[in-house]
Amino acid sequence: MTLTRRLTATACLTLTLTACGFSTDPFDYGDGKRIRLAVEQLFGELERADYTAAASHWCDGAGAAPPTADELRADFTDLARPWKTKLVSSQHTDDGTGFANLTLTDGGGAGHPYNVDFHLTGDTAEVCDVDTGTIQIDVDV
Repeated sequence: MTLTRRLTATACLTLTLTACGFSTDPFDYGDGKRIRLAVEQLFGELERADYTAAASHWCDGAGAAPPTADELRADFTDLARPWKTKLVSSQHTDDGTGFANLTLTDGGGAGHPYNVDFHLTGDTAEVCDVDTGTIQIDVDV
């Protein structure tokens, strides 16, 4: 089979799987989807400057006291709107605690790395903390 035929076959297979609803993005299904939905909800509220709503659904027992609306306002108000967020990676333990790395691109085009601690409960993920920077994820192969 020539290289052109292989590339064509690969492209057709990829398009077919995509059209059938198969996704290679780990944040489109299962635990990844639960994490994505929680992060999108939080950062959507922060982008809309609804700091009270963003502060209201922090997980219980996060260690430190959840942030207040005023603390969130101080941390996020200076970022130019609109925002785009892109989840980069995540990892969690069997008990459901974990973290996700994301990049927030502000309205001026600047990228801001954040890490989000979360806890998976039932059908949802609860945000427990948000901090600037990223956390390195080690994978044993």
